[in-house]
Amino acid sequence: MELILISMGVLGVTGFVAAVLLYVVSQLFKVEEDPRIDLVQAVLPGANCGGCGFAGCRNFAEACVKAGGIEGLSCPVGGEPTMDEVKRILTPSDEAAPAAQEAGEKTKGFDPVIAAKIKALATPRAVFPNLVALAQKK
Repeated sequence: MELILISMGVLGVTGFVAAVLLYVVSQLFKVEEDPRIDLVQAVLPGANCGGCGFAGCRNFAEACVKAGGIEGLSCPVGGEPTMDEVKRILTPSDEAAPAAQEAGEKTKGFDPVIAAKIKALATPRAVFPNLVALAQKK
């Protein structure tokens, strides 16, 4: 009985130390990412087809944000309306920036109104809006 209690104690302490160590390491190596990448990805159709020349929609969104614009980039599935939305996200709004600075908020260079609209649309049903529309017509 004594041997079982000792082994349980050693295992418990080892698990606790490992958990603390993993937490500390994860905090040390945390990568901060531009929030506009998520906004651009929410606008894209999510087909991950590779037609744009990137491995998927996430990589395409990262390329758009890093480039700072959409020059030379195109989403063949989403077409021109999707690229217009991406352009609006990546183009800083002149009206939103002073209002956000007056309110003491930190601006990231995108329109908060567009961000709210994208978050509202980023539901599982909105991933393939054209397919949802086709299914509802039947």
